Amino acid sequence: MKVLPFVAFQELGNTHMVPLRLKPKIELLRTCYGHSAVERDFREWCQENREAQHKYPIIEYLKVIDSRLGSAPAEAQADLRDPNIEVIAALAYEYTGTLAPKRPIAELLLLYPVDEVRGALIEYAEHLTEKETPGAMRRFFSDGGASAVILTRRKRAEHGL
Repeated sequence: MKVLPFVAFQELGNTHMVPLRLKPKIELLRTCYGHSAVERDFREWCQENREAQHKYPIIEYLKVIDSRLGSAPAEAQADLRDPNIEVIAALAYEYTGTLAPKRPIAELLLLYPVDEVRGALIEYAEHLTEKETPGAMRRFFSDGGASAVILTRRKRAEHGL
């Protein structure tokens, strides 16, 4: 897209060209998003970033084009209304007498199926001493304990132990 350097000059007074190694990427973007959409969005980006004084504005724009034009993959969001959260929280309370916060449970359920979380929680809680119980849920849900137990359980199952 030969037009991007001209837009950069018109909007920013910048005369830096696109490095040859990026030409295939720019052609791919033109194919994916369309020539006019990329040009229009680049012009808008230049106007929004006029104060930033980027030395290589086209390269900086290429870093954000996917998120601006809508194809950057959206990160999965934890659903705090998932009924499995209550199931896991109740199980945690049953085994430890402490309440587990909803958000860490929801984030854990994004990574692992509820059955694996349930099994890992039971195994973890059964091995707790009374002294370990107070901080146990934080360690399990927020400090990576659940992932460690789940991965260990998977490894054991894989090896038939």
